[in-house]
Amino acid sequence: MRKIITARALAWKLLPVVALSCLLAALAIAGSAGAVQIMPGPKTYYFTWYDSTAVDGMQGDWIVIGNLENSAASVQVFFGSSASPRESFTLGPLGRQVVSWPNTMGGPVKVVSTGGQALVVTQRVIHNGYFNEVAAIMNNNLDSSYYFDWYDFTPRDSMNGNWILIANEDNQAAAVNVYIGNGTAPVRSFNLAPGQFVTPEFPGLMGGPVHVASAGGQKLLVSQRVLYKSSFNEVMGFPESRLDSVYYFDWYDMTSDFSAGNWILVANPNNAPVQAKVFIGGNSNPRGTYTLGPHQIVTPTYAGLMNGPVRVVCTSGCAAGGKLIVSQRMLYKNSFEEVQGTPPAGLDTEMDFGWYDEQTPGMQDWQLISNPDPASPGAAVNVYMNASPSPVYSTAIPGGGRVTPQFPGVMNGPVDVMGGGLLLASQRVLYNSTSFNELVGLPRYATGQQAGAPGPNMQLLSAINIYWASTADYASGTLSVDFRIMNYGTEEALAASVDRVDANNSVTSVSPLPISLGNIDTLPFQGKTFTIKYHVLQGVQSFHTTVYAHCQDSSGNTYYYPGKP
Repeated sequence: MRKIITARALAWKLLPVVALSCLLAALAIAGSAGAVQIMPGPKTYYFTWYDSTAVDGMQGDWIVIGNLENSAASVQVFFGSSASPRESFTLGPLGRQVVSWPNTMGGPVKVVSTGGQALVVTQRVIHNGYFNEVAAIMNNNLDSSYYFDWYDFTPRDSMNGNWILIANEDNQAAAVNVYIGNGTAPVRSFNLAPGQFVTPEFPGLMGGPVHVASAGGQKLLVSQRVLYKSSFNEVMGFPESRLDSVYYFDWYDMTSDFSAGNWILVANPNNAPVQAKVFIGGNSNPRGTYTLGPHQIVTPTYAGLMNGPVRVVCTSGCAAGGKLIVSQRMLYKNSFEEVQGTPPAGLDTEMDFGWYDEQTPGMQDWQLISNPDPASPGAAVNVYMNASPSPVYSTAIPGGGRVTPQFPGVMNGPVDVMGGGLLLASQRVLYNSTSFNELVGLPRYATGQQAGAPGPNMQLLSAINIYWASTADYASGTLSVDFRIMNYGTEEALAASVDRVDANNSVTSVSPLPISLGNIDTLPFQGKTFTIKYHVLQGVQSFHTTVYAHCQDSSGNTYYYPGKP
């Protein structure tokens, strides 16, 4: 039996070949809606800490839990090391629950879906009148090694506290090391029993990147909490297994509202140098090109600029498996916010949030939704809230476009952003006109949802890098384009291969074919990157290209992308 995977071809524009710059098209995925790994059995969602004690300036701490499925979900919430649930309840289909415990401090917090229904779980905190929201990490995404771009506990920067929160979520004791900067010796080491928790801080220290790892591969839960002036921010550690060479943000803003600071932090966790470029909006020329030595970091800022989306790409040094760590740090008035970059695996046709609130006094709430493919003819988008079958918002986003809808007077959840193509979505909140927070929507693999028919589902990411590989290639009009094929299915894609490449406008592929890609595991892994060389005649302004590939499943069925050549 043969199965066909349908997809449109990839189209992109090219600057004249007489120039030494090329259009680096935004990341896109062509193809049918993807699927995620099947997660049988109970699902557990983790936070490192909970604090509602007034003495610490905490004015409220809420765990928001939304059921993403059409069947009821039995939920238990555990606090600290207790084997008895603090809360137990049943969520109706697409329902939600908010739990809080006054004058309580400790952790970690575990939210368990005992029947395996997928949940979206976030924690909302108000500290000294400032608002922060962070998403839980699901059990299948726990890692033994995590990264942050930066650590800062220097009084001159108004940093009044910076903690690295580390919990051992394994059933074995863990020897844990914390590294900051390019030093080979840890700045702190811990021996953590199963379930044990530490919150180290390093007064007077500023640097990065930050690396937290268990020596024996035990699973950890790691986050970073920061007090800036009177504001509070938490960011979850980025699992090493999810690191990538490409990252996205919805937006960059260094205008009057954020003129105090907006930095794109790019760190090199590798033992060899890399080059990275930052692109903002539809501009084909990078805003900055940066060469980073081993374990170095750059923190560029672009005064007066407001635009999006933002793309950060490793353009040299990552071909052999090198990765980047990328985040965005923002100062809005007297509040501080950090958000991790979204790698390709974090894009999806569905992204979820726990809550939307434009009803509580002082809350202003925006949904930022981007269609990151500039070659896309347009992606239909619907926003749903709670169990209503009718969307609260519907639109079509052109390629490379974005929308920022608001819903005045609405307070509801969970929130589902559904698209006809791969999307990037985030939620930005202003609280009392002084506090800013951004939360990136959760793709299906991060919530444990199942989607799509069983089997592999290969999808092509549009050009993640376009370049002249050498002076000789430039002189001959030979353009190199790096693509990535990822598997959004429920089964490994076996013996994947690129079989044929077509192009119009007299552009031809000169790469030897076929290109063997081997086996491609399912999300949330990295897929396979490959390079196609095109011969482009002088004067060609644009061309349209189609990449044909195939793979097999474990039963020997053949899947063709975008159709049999």
